[in-house]
Amino acid sequence: MRGLSSLEDLARALKDTPGEARFAERLKEIAKLLHRKPSSPERDALLALAYLRLYQALRREEDLLRGYSYARTARLEAVRNLAEKLLEGA
Repeated sequence: MRGLSSLEDLARALKDTPGEARFAERLKEIAKLLHRKPSSPERDALLALAYLRLYQALRREEDLLRGYSYARTARLEAVRNLAEKLLEGA
């Protein structure tokens, strides 16, 4: 995944990657690249979305819990609401 160096690039890649099992490796790579960025509300929101999409794709509880945790630290209501909705349905 070359060329994905900024948060904007990673956000665009995440937006273009569906939460389906066949895209799980791409979602994992996006999360890995996001972990290399300095902590910020924006980075944490993107990590939350990456893990929540991984949960949608693979249904692994650990991805849901990570996504929820990052959604809480990001302090962005829309991301937190998505995480809580998925948590309630789990």
